[in-house]
Amino acid sequence: MKENNIEHIHALAGKRFSSASVIPYFIVVVLYLLWVIYGVGELRRDHFILVVGCSLIYFSSEIGRKLFLGFLFLFLYWIIFDSVRAYPNYLYMPIHIGDLYQMELDWFGINTSTGTITANEYFGIHNNTFFDIYSAIIYICWIPVPFLFGIYLFFSKQRVALVHFWFAFFIVSMLGLAFQYLYPAAAPWYVELYGVDSAFQKVPGNPGRLINFDYFFGVDTFSNMYSLNANVYAAVPSKHCAFPIISLFFAIRYRLKWWIIGFTVLMISTWFSAVYSNHHYIIDVLSGITAALLALGVYQLLLKTKVKAFLDNYGNKLF
Repeated sequence: MKENNIEHIHALAGKRFSSASVIPYFIVVVLYLLWVIYGVGELRRDHFILVVGCSLIYFSSEIGRKLFLGFLFLFLYWIIFDSVRAYPNYLYMPIHIGDLYQMELDWFGINTSTGTITANEYFGIHNNTFFDIYSAIIYICWIPVPFLFGIYLFFSKQRVALVHFWFAFFIVSMLGLAFQYLYPAAAPWYVELYGVDSAFQKVPGNPGRLINFDYFFGVDTFSNMYSLNANVYAAVPSKHCAFPIISLFFAIRYRLKWWIIGFTVLMISTWFSAVYSNHHYIIDVLSGITAALLALGVYQLLLKTKVKAFLDNYGNKLF
């Protein structure tokens, strides 16, 4: 019995490190690193973490390789999002600052004794430590919570659902990114720092009001995170506000009660946090919701084509 187990382990190891597995993987890794070095022009620590982490998962076991392949659409999104720093959207279209700010005032302005202000400016006056911390925790969940949902789908043997979920996630990401290239838009924190009249192209990312979390706990979580922001003029649409809708859709589709409750709370909280944190106008939130609904519409249409068979077959191979 023991010998049979050893033979089984060796069989898996041989399959894991076969030329069919190793060669294509390392070709992709080398091409990716070359792209980062010569295309993006900056090889950072997080690139090494991504490569090393993915490699450890991919070659750890047969399950690890299938887990990696199940999350392939997420990794592809990250690579594309990180790569946009090489071709920033402000090089192709004018940056929208004052016009977007005025639109927010006209549509959702709050009347005060000193004049009309945006909801972001209102929260800048009426804020407290609880909402500073709550909005920061919620806002950082945009990838970790969907990632945990994906882990759940994988290990609960709903791997076809997993592939469909990340595919829809990828669709909304690309739709959002495409619109951000058509309509580069400054976030509310930009207006607070630089005003509405000057469009500075090379502006570093900013944590906005999320910095209060760092101040309170004496950490540099958000200051470090937003210093790596690859797409500063990307306020419209808010992808942060779109992602929970995609997650909720799949939780409802597969009747996952506790995930439905969790994603509903996350969705509403994210919409609030986006405005409270000074990262998005209400217009941005609504455009993010629209992008999510549009992406789900595109996803449903694609299910009527050969794409569905491709996704189903891809998911079934993960068993």
